[in-house]
Amino acid sequence: MAQQNPPLYALIVAGGTGTRMGGGRPKQLLELAGKPILVHTLERFLEFDPQLVACVVLHESLLAGWEEFISQYFTPESRQRILATSGGAERTASVQNGLNALKNSGAEPYGLVAIHDAVRPFVTREMLSNAFQVAKNQGNAVVCVPVKSSLRRKTEQGSEAVDRSLFYHVQTPQIFGLEDISLAYSTRPHDRFTDDASLAEWAGQQIHLCEGTYDNIKITTPEDLALGEIILKGEANP
Repeated sequence: MAQQNPPLYALIVAGGTGTRMGGGRPKQLLELAGKPILVHTLERFLEFDPQLVACVVLHESLLAGWEEFISQYFTPESRQRILATSGGAERTASVQNGLNALKNSGAEPYGLVAIHDAVRPFVTREMLSNAFQVAKNQGNAVVCVPVKSSLRRKTEQGSEAVDRSLFYHVQTPQIFGLEDISLAYSTRPHDRFTDDASLAEWAGQQIHLCEGTYDNIKITTPEDLALGEIILKGEANP
């Protein structure tokens, strides 16, 4: 039976080095409107719920300076709700490290954990509220948006049109019961899963979709960074 008010957690995957962005720094540390992208992302989760605990999975080269880094942007009270751990060679290993860090910190197994890309800094309060509610009621929630473009599928004869209304672009956060997704990760057969929903589906979960936004972009190129500045300005001046 689902808990009435399960504790909420966030697992922020920030273990990459961001080589496509250039700039000599991991992309999650590049500045957007004067603050690192990772800081924007963390702020959105910490401000959503005053009890939420976030675990950031970092490249091991960043761990030594982590406390100094977050002290520049977060109060001592907020820093008590931020954990950090090192990532792995693959995203799946990084997520499992983060899940283990949450459990080792005393996280409740019946809690809900939102697994989220550090470089998606435009997750909204409405999106989080909706996704956590769907996960609470249905067991999981995967944020997505409908495909806008026409789609074609390759065939032996060439290609054929497909009904785009049946397809969605998958985003993060992807929210699961902490115990359920931890078990899925600890028993995974390989590291080729492209997202958490695929692994949860392999483990037997039926995946439930919820509405994201087209502004919930993943910043991976310089063009994305420029678009991010526009999105922030639009949020400030709706």
